[in-house]
Order: sequence, then structure tokens, then C-alpha cells
Amino acid sequence: MMAVTFRQCFIAMICLAGVCAAQARDVLYARLGGNDGVKVIADTLVDRVAADPLTGPSFQGANLNRIKRLLAEQICDLSGGPCRYSGDSMKQVHEGHHITQAQFYRVVATLRGVLRERHVDQRSTNELLRLLAPTKRDVVEPPEGKGGPARLPPAATESSNAGPT
Repeated sequence: MMAVTFRQCFIAMICLAGVCAAQARDVLYARLGGNDGVKVIADTLVDRVAADPLTGPSFQGANLNRIKRLLAEQICDLSGGPCRYSGDSMKQVHEGHHITQAQFYRVVATLRGVLRERHVDQRSTNELLRLLAPTKRDVVEPPEGKGGPARLPPAATESSNAGPT
């Protein structure tokens, strides 16, 4: 049986600590600037899209501070940070807002600009966008006749459920 000395254990711990530190630096959350960086990204993005003539109408009457907090929480969670997203599903949050593909892509372009201003590298930008991309199917409502459900007026819906007379 091989005896392990204190020195060998100490060297092994230092090596593992170095690997852990390198991995921590490589986590997207850290590359975005940690908690402070993610908060600035979320705050800036929400302020800009709320003020944008194309995307702003979706934010009328909304609690922007709550949106900023939940967006920061979502980015933190997706990027490997210590947060857990506590908001509703993307489908629930965006349902009924009639968000178009053009509006969605405007938000993406605005996010790219915010990340560029924050000096987030291209690899990290692409990684974040890849993590957020699946939300598109829950955020964008397809236009009628383009794969989305037809919106029937309430009277048509009621009469179709009434059965034969």
C-alpha cells in the first residue's frame, strides 16, 4: 500500500484549486461580469427596449424594475451563476403581447449592442444568445395564417361549442 504524504496532498489540493479557478473564470456568468455585470446588462437592455418605438409598446404599464430583476436572474441562471430564475415561463409572460419576429430580433440586436458596449467578447456574446434563443418560440406569436392559431371572435367560439340546434 502506498503512503500519501502531507506534501503530496497539499500539492494535489493546489493543482485542483488552480483547475477550479480556471473553470470559474471560464463560466459565462463570470465573463459577463458576475452579478454586477449581469445587472447592468439587464437594466440597460430593458431601458433601451422599453424606449424603442418598435418594442416599447409591449412594455407600456409594465413594472420595469421587476422585469429588470427577473431578466438579470434569468441571465444569471442560464450563464452558470448562483441564481435560479423565479419568474413565470416565457410563454406565460409574453402571451397576449402579440410580439412579432421583428420585435424579437430588435431586442436581440439591442442586446448585442449592450454586450459590445460592456466589452463582452464575441464568444461570450454568442454563448449567451445561444442560451436565450430557445425562448423565441415562446415569445413570438406567429401571425394568423402562418402557423399560428386563428383568433376567432368570442361569438364564433360560443356558437361552435353549442352543438346542433
